[in-house]
Amino acid sequence: MKTRRFGVAAVGLIALATLATGCKSTGQPGASTSASTSASASAPAQTAAAAEALAAAAGKLKQTTAKMTMTMSAGVAGANVTGRLDGPGRKTASTMDVMGMKMEFVQIADEVWLKAADVPGMPKGWMHIDVTKLGPQSSLRKSLEDPSYSSKMLATATQVQWDGTGKVKGVLDLSQAPSVNSSMAATLGEKVKAVPFTATIDDQGRLTSVTVALGELAPTAGLGDMKIGYSDFGAPVTIDKPTGEIVEAPAAVLAAL
Repeated sequence: MKTRRFGVAAVGLIALATLATGCKSTGQPGASTSASTSASASAPAQTAAAAEALAAAAGKLKQTTAKMTMTMSAGVAGANVTGRLDGPGRKTASTMDVMGMKMEFVQIADEVWLKAADVPGMPKGWMHIDVTKLGPQSSLRKSLEDPSYSSKMLATATQVQWDGTGKVKGVLDLSQAPSVNSSMAATLGEKVKAVPFTATIDDQGRLTSVTVALGELAPTAGLGDMKIGYSDFGAPVTIDKPTGEIVEAPAAVLAAL
């Protein structure tokens, strides 16, 4: 029973890893202010331009394919994710390494499959996630609408401003993020409502990297910053339903998601 509980807890970290591909943010280069514009008048304009660029760049991820990576340290644990995104097809495929345990995740529209062979107590093959059985506050359920994991997260961004050429910064209210459930938000406290982030983009207005300062939420716990990268925009991506024997995910796994 102890092993089973440990396995379910580890699978619960998938939601946090998925959040990783979800805390992404972007901006647009080329914003400048006329020397003849007063500081009091230009500041609101700059903020509005940065916020608009942030939303526009998030939308680009729904219109293209890309390779994505994420790294995050957390005390003795950590997470590394590599994946592929097909925005127009609402598809993602990721390989995750959480606390040294490898897991695979595939989403095609509203269909989800999970393989957690390295997690103690979990089935060795692919599990199908019956989305209809997920609770209304499920982090996974809330994230399915946005395979890029960005638009809904960025809707919580405030204090957005330019931070150099092709860079923006601001804060995110992660308590409102799709991939953060109410219990996780309560554990992290009020700081979760204003988490600093920085993002960089290329000369075509596409997100290339983002850092979310999660380390500031619980520094004594060793929680590190989340670093996300995007590349290979527009490259062919093939994401298919897993083959072979597939079982339905047990209730304990559904509860963790």
